[in-house]
Amino acid sequence: MASLIAKKKANTLYYYVVESARVEGKPRIVHQTYLGTAERVAALIKHSTAPVPLSATAIAFGLPGALWLAAERSGAFAALTSLWPTPRSGPSTAHYLLLAAIHRICEPGPKTEVSDWYRHSILHSLWGFPPERFTSQAFWDCFDQIESAAPGAADQLQQAQTRLLGAWKDKHLISRRLLAYDTTNFHTYIASTNQRSQLAQRGNNKQGRHNLRQVGLSYVLDGESGLSLCHHVYPGNLADANELPAALERIGAMLDEQAIARDSVTLVLDKGSAALANTVALEQAGVGWISALPWNQAPPSLRGQPCEKLAPLGGAHPGLQATAAKEVVHGREYLCVVVYSAVFASEQLHSITATLTKVMQSIRRLASEIAKPESRFTEEGIQRRLRRWMATPYLSEILTCELKANGKSWDLRMAFDHAALPRLLEHRLGRTTLLTNRLDWTAEQVVDGYLGQQRIERVFRGLKEGDWLRWGPMYHWTDSKIRVHAFSCLLGISLLQSIHRQAQMAWPGISMEKLIDELGQIQQYQLLYPAQGSKGPGRVATVLSKQSIPQHLLADSLGLDQLASGTRG
Repeated sequence: MASLIAKKKANTLYYYVVESARVEGKPRIVHQTYLGTAERVAALIKHSTAPVPLSATAIAFGLPGALWLAAERSGAFAALTSLWPTPRSGPSTAHYLLLAAIHRICEPGPKTEVSDWYRHSILHSLWGFPPERFTSQAFWDCFDQIESAAPGAADQLQQAQTRLLGAWKDKHLISRRLLAYDTTNFHTYIASTNQRSQLAQRGNNKQGRHNLRQVGLSYVLDGESGLSLCHHVYPGNLADANELPAALERIGAMLDEQAIARDSVTLVLDKGSAALANTVALEQAGVGWISALPWNQAPPSLRGQPCEKLAPLGGAHPGLQATAAKEVVHGREYLCVVVYSAVFASEQLHSITATLTKVMQSIRRLASEIAKPESRFTEEGIQRRLRRWMATPYLSEILTCELKANGKSWDLRMAFDHAALPRLLEHRLGRTTLLTNRLDWTAEQVVDGYLGQQRIERVFRGLKEGDWLRWGPMYHWTDSKIRVHAFSCLLGISLLQSIHRQAQMAWPGISMEKLIDELGQIQQYQLLYPAQGSKGPGRVATVLSKQSIPQHLLADSLGLDQLASGTRG
């Protein structure tokens, strides 16, 4: 028979459940279970009688919550609502643009999926709008109004970019030192028969989808914070170098409007924009600039220096060597810097050897096929194949092919230049030539500035590969929808860069991909309990998912506890 007894130890009562029985005719305790103090016994009774939840609903909390807080703290949401005020009821255009940007980061997909995702995100409880207000048709109608809001006046999306830049400048989120500029293109699935879009044109697609129509994007971001400062969508058949003069006009107008001295910033460009006309345009724009030069435009006396004559850079740039000299390029004296990267050289060497192996195998198979008397290959067809295979950079300097007629068949021979590969390693691979009008800068300062351009390349990779924010697939029919899509995507990139920079305080060196993954695992659960009485609604309680120590640190640094406690920043 079980009973409850108390034992006093050091003025504290401890309770036990004991079972007694007769042993040899005398009562004895045969089993006892320790319960603890009276408070612990009360807690056990309370938990044993706690109601069981009827259901649990998972709410996306960490990533959308952090992005929303970034939009509020950076002034982005206030800047958008100043242009598109919130109506008396329902969401404003600012809500639609911001939701499109956040959804693209958290769960990329078409607008038909936004409503259901919003229903199960923290934004639903923060904004209070019903999910039915964010249907695909609602987005379409809202974005139509952006185009027709002010006919004949300045484009509203351009005004929004200006207001965002002003808000970030007021909050000291951008620097005046370094601006990174680059261009890219994105393929679309817009039909060839669709004449409503003039932006989607066929051109040299950087993703290899030359059979599809594409749109071009020129992009400027802050080299330190990563915030998007200026962007422009242009026809996909326009070359990168031809887009730079128009981009310089927009950049100059942006700096003037924000009262930023043009000579106080340095624009960093890739070699795709290098041309004599663009160098003249850069000088006329009055900005400082650093540009990568194509190899054939670099001064021969400087680019041919052996590696041992290049001075190693500081500890912040391991594996980099550089030398600088003032040279006349494009008819004027500039500072030229030759940079050698051991990592870049090894990557190029790996690419060359891998491609060389594939091409040599293809040539061997082709030589065997065309040597047969019954082969129907023509000289033009064979040469076309060889040109396609040998188009890889540096391959024609290592491998040569010779084609001769042999009666009704062909004799194809190839020769490998064993001295070419060491020559490439010594004078070509791993080298980048930089040109700048900052004549008083050191080689290390120029290299440090040019490396800021890697930020924009990481953004482009994130947009195309979907690691950060997936740009496509794009089925939009009109140019206005393409421009709105570009604006929302780059707004999302700015918010993501903002929380990534803030997260460095809790987790130094965390990658963007890791940050998205960790925040995506922070969920909120809504537990539905039965009503306390026979009547009345069910009770709802919210709890956060169990977090790891890094997730706790990230949540604290980003201020997610404000959302969990029901307050707003």
